[in-house]
Amino acid sequence: MSLPITSWLRAFFSLQTHATESRGSIEITTDDDEIVRWPRTTGSDAVAIAAVIDPILRAEPIRFGGGGLRLRWRMVVDALEDFALRSPDEPFAENQAFWRTLPAVFIYLHTINVPLPDPRIWDALAAQFRSPIDLRNIGPSGDGPFVHFDGIKTYDDLYRAQYKYLRDKRGADETAPPPGYPGVSFPIPRTTNADVLQLATYWSNARAKVKDVKNFTDETPKWKLIVADVDKLAKAAPPDLIYARNNEFWRRMKELAIQVAVSDEAPTKWDMVVESVKDSVKNLPENLGAGAKKLGSEVAELAAGAAHAVGKIANEAGKGAFAGFGTPLLIGAGLLGVFLISRNRDRPSRPSREA
Repeated sequence: MSLPITSWLRAFFSLQTHATESRGSIEITTDDDEIVRWPRTTGSDAVAIAAVIDPILRAEPIRFGGGGLRLRWRMVVDALEDFALRSPDEPFAENQAFWRTLPAVFIYLHTINVPLPDPRIWDALAAQFRSPIDLRNIGPSGDGPFVHFDGIKTYDDLYRAQYKYLRDKRGADETAPPPGYPGVSFPIPRTTNADVLQLATYWSNARAKVKDVKNFTDETPKWKLIVADVDKLAKAAPPDLIYARNNEFWRRMKELAIQVAVSDEAPTKWDMVVESVKDSVKNLPENLGAGAKKLGSEVAELAAGAAHAVGKIANEAGKGAFAGFGTPLLIGAGLLGVFLISRNRDRPSRPSREA
């Protein structure tokens, strides 16, 4: 990684930077007017990070209030098992929770002076982020209202393109949030009654097409109130006049667009089944079996020795079963194997969650 990894804090910022630059990010504004961003990491990205962090964290005795953090991390890892392992090449459905918890884990490991893993582990994670994403058929299936936009891959891409197009075409006014609305001041396009009628129809249809995602705030009830205003005010007014409630309309549309984008990218039950089979085949090369016993013994040592054992596994990456595969296999099969085996040691079974 470009930033020298001399502490857990530097390790986190380096991971976050690589993930954001390679995968992009999602941004929301909370009810407290805080802008929150997190990388759009894939399932395999998140599993690769967790394969390093999970056994190290679990090998440490609980200190300095780490019990609550362990519980939060356990919930994140459960989500990895439910979603990321089954759809490794798609954006992880629980990215927000993952990247909200990860800095707390790194700060905790820094505070209790846990040794850093072998530097090659960070290089392997950097290589993971350089790998291309092969997403399934997600995003808008055609153009929205108005004009064709090039380079649109997801629904949040389309929202940003619509916003910029109408801001430039109609002009905009820097406007503070109305009472009861979160967020900050930003240029609100002077969209007409005809504009908002088209936008309201398009985004209502887009929301109806995507699935509900657990643990993600549903913006639909707020959007329905906005659509009711559009029906009442815009339909009865001259189409070329500026819509009376543009400020409220654009703020709610932004929130809904984020929900539609995230929901559209979350795996369906069928996707989970297909990707589970594909991933199982992809990560079981014939010569991996010869090294299974070796990997298993190193994982047992990892549970006891944490960072030392991670470095030891890295040293074996170019030998024996891993010969010829190099760093990508350390992520694709080696660290995935560490994650699966170390997670399943003395772990009680639990019912699987629905998508």
